Amino acid sequence: MAVIFMKYPLSLNIVRKLKVSDVVSFTGKIVLVGEAAFQRIVNYERAEGLIPDFIKGELVCFGFVEQGLVRGIPAKNCEPFLEKAFLYGATSIIAFDSKIDEALFKKFARVLFVPESEIRPSMQRIIAHVDLDREAVHEIEVSRLIMRVAIDSKGNRTTLEVKI
Repeated sequence: MAVIFMKYPLSLNIVRKLKVSDVVSFTGKIVLVGEAAFQRIVNYERAEGLIPDFIKGELVCFGFVEQGLVRGIPAKNCEPFLEKAFLYGATSIIAFDSKIDEALFKKFARVLFVPESEIRPSMQRIIAHVDLDREAVHEIEVSRLIMRVAIDSKGNRTTLEVKI
């Protein structure tokens, strides 16, 4: 099995060429968004028309850091925010299982990655909504994170879950 090496920033054109079950080794920045932060982002957009610039062009993971590891939010909890994340310009999504409707990935020609190893940030910093603590928006850096494509940009899927 060949591994595709990708570095930050992820090119949307390259991401769209990935196929289901492709294995990717990623090094670079990921935007980590907690549920409370994304809800606040959506509320700010509704009330004031504010669109977050820190999601545009980024690889987004819904979760939080706890004891040096990224803990994911169940994929079903993320579904209400997926369309917004793509409209805000997210390049792709990392989830900890693939139990998400593939229709949005096809509609926006984006990819769902599922990590095949623990996500251990080498660096992390809060970039928005500091008051939410671990539920805030964090920017993390990873090195050689192994992920598999669970849903490709054409809506093809495979069932994958993190075994860590």
